Amino acid sequence: MCMLDPLRQMQLDRGYVPPVPEQVRWGFWDGVGPGDDVLGPLRGKQVLAVGSGPGHHVVHLAREHGAVVDAIELSPTQHRRAVQHFGDERGVRFVQGGVVEHLHTAEPYDVAYAIGTLACNDPHYLLPALRDGLDDAAPLVFSALRTNLHGHAHAPLGRL
Repeated sequence: MCMLDPLRQMQLDRGYVPPVPEQVRWGFWDGVGPGDDVLGPLRGKQVLAVGSGPGHHVVHLAREHGAVVDAIELSPTQHRRAVQHFGDERGVRFVQGGVVEHLHTAEPYDVAYAIGTLACNDPHYLLPALRDGLDDAAPLVFSALRTNLHGHAHAPLGRL
């Protein structure tokens, strides 16, 4: 687990949840990365959100694109925050727990995405589970924070 839970607990205590965006925000800064179209057509597709956080991106994909999203979140505080604000959202199922364990029992997904969460997982454990938990040709789209040689951070987008 990433070490942000004290901050997330404070956000939960204060009732803060980010607003549902008009586009998926792939990085920590506005204007970083492509729009939702990088995920492909989503209407009626089974989508896996790896590390869904407070749920605002998940809700956007369900509302605007007609996706059916399983939002998997390891952090109990993030999961609670999502359920408190969006628990009745149509087309979204919030699951608290590990994504690898979830994939062992789930039907294969049409699309999977992760915004900054892959770095919080062991790739030797997570990537094989994702490979086995996605339909053949299903995209895995993710962003990850990294810094360049000068220490400037940016969040590149990957698509497998």
